[in-house]
Amino acid sequence: MKNPAPVGLEYKTGKARRDAALHATETNAKHKDLILLVDDDPVVCQVLQVLLEDEGYRVMHATNGADCLQMARNHRPDLILLDILMPGKDGRVVCRELRPISNAPIIMMSAISGDQEKVGRLNDGADDYITKPFSNAELLARVRAVLRRMHPAQRTRMYRDDSLAIDFDAHVLMVNGETIALSPREWRLLEYLHRHQGRTVPREALLRHAWGKGYERAYSYLKVFISTLRHKLQDPARHPRYIFTAYEMGYRFDPPKG
Repeated sequence: MKNPAPVGLEYKTGKARRDAALHATETNAKHKDLILLVDDDPVVCQVLQVLLEDEGYRVMHATNGADCLQMARNHRPDLILLDILMPGKDGRVVCRELRPISNAPIIMMSAISGDQEKVGRLNDGADDYITKPFSNAELLARVRAVLRRMHPAQRTRMYRDDSLAIDFDAHVLMVNGETIALSPREWRLLEYLHRHQGRTVPREALLRHAWGKGYERAYSYLKVFISTLRHKLQDPARHPRYIFTAYEMGYRFDPPKG
């Protein structure tokens, strides 16, 4: 059975719809975030598109995993809302395949409410998980929260303190005024850790992001590259300032405050 649609949104017509469109236009001037909505149910897509556009977001939607992956490559959305139960590639597979090609945060949507499912999807690289049926207010709150967390990492795409400066767009790293070269894979690891700043990223998620599907248990690879990255950042494992280890779980980019 298909997931139930979210509840609470009433279709607007006439003056109310025109007023909402005007509100969306005015709000767009402030953020213009592009959301990729992925669900094979056209009713769900229409309802959520109206809801999100009324809040000022730009929305594009895909009805299957293949289209989602192509649109993520071509349009670089700011956020992806991804249903799990779809024909062909389901949302679990799509989430894992998105991570090597997109840094956009992913909110999974599903009627499956068990903790094991939620933890599994977060380990796949999702940033949040919302259970259907959900209210409009809850979805919008989660969208705003995820985008608020992501904006410093994705919009400025820089980090700077008294000894370290990183420009993720230009791929420039400077440590104590000296330019340091990173390999493409080291950049992928550092970018992914920075994107989830303050949170422990599971080893499996880092491996999948930097190496791809099938490397989720290649812990020795990850250990070597993290060690090299720490060396280049002058960040010793015993007394770290930037990259912290959660034993047998993952790593956290948590730079000093102030």
